[in-house]
Amino acid sequence: MSAELLSDFYPAIRTVDRLTDVARLGLDREAERPFLRPHVERVAERLDTPYVIIDVLLNDAQVFLAELGPIPEFLQEAGGTPLEWAFCQPLVTERAPRTVPDLATDPLFRDNPLVKAGGVRSYAGAPLVSQSGHVLGGVCGLDVEPRPFSQGDLVFLKEIADEVVVLLEERADRP
Repeated sequence: MSAELLSDFYPAIRTVDRLTDVARLGLDREAERPFLRPHVERVAERLDTPYVIIDVLLNDAQVFLAELGPIPEFLQEAGGTPLEWAFCQPLVTERAPRTVPDLATDPLFRDNPLVKAGGVRSYAGAPLVSQSGHVLGGVCGLDVEPRPFSQGDLVFLKEIADEVVVLLEERADRP
């Protein structure tokens, strides 16, 4: 059921304009982005989550721009996940921070392999919105326990997301 629900986000994720913006910023290529490390560390400290990811959503994949936590080796080697595993998909259409206190009971994500086998149980994320107005991906904190996140946490994530976009846009202008 959840795969069918998530496919509703694919048209928005796969628009040519959004994917062109992703490419303009060079986010469609694997690259080390150590300048994002302080941001994932700040999110981990503020949200007290074992996992933090800054990601971009491509046509068929979620690519990690920066991550923190015991990410499984196969995901580290791949540099991300298949698109259908990405908890940040709804950010593209909702365009606002969101939280899922218990992914195991959420209709969108309860069948996600990262929930069923990976033990991820709660999510809080904010969209990365480019200067062109496209949602590129997100900044998120993930926990292994079901839990609520506060409105203050979501405001903080939005601030971090805005800072990350400024850094990505600045680097896109460099030769």
